[in-house]
Amino acid sequence: MKKIFGFKVCINDEIICRAGFENANSVVSCILNSVRRKNDDSEELDISIGGLNSDTNEHVDWHRNSLNKGDIISIEIISDDFDTPTTIRKRLSEKEIIAQKLEYFHKLREELKEHLEK
Repeated sequence: MKKIFGFKVCINDEIICRAGFENANSVVSCILNSVRRKNDDSEELDISIGGLNSDTNEHVDWHRNSLNKGDIISIEIISDDFDTPTTIRKRLSEKEIIAQKLEYFHKLREELKEHLEK
C-alpha cells in the first residue's frame, strides 16, 4: 500500500493549511514564486498550495497569497488530518477541452502566420 503524504504549511508560525488527499492517486504541491519583469518593473512574491486528485481529475487549491520580505515559511510532511481544499475545479468535458485547444490553435496560427508556408 502506498503511503499518503501532504504538507502542513505555516507562515510566520501561523498554520495556513494541511494540504493533502486521502487517496494515493494524487499530487500536492507548494510553490513559492518571486517574479520580476523588466518590461513593466512589476514584481510578485507569493505562495500557492494546490494539487490534483487524479481519481476525479479535479484540480484544487488550499491557499494562494502574497508574501512579504522577511516572511518565514515552514513545511512539515504529514500523512493525515488534511484540510478540505478551498477551491475545486471540476474536470472539463471533452467538448470544453476541444474548445480550449481550438482557441489556442487559432491564437498560435495568428501569432505565427508569417512563419507558416502558404
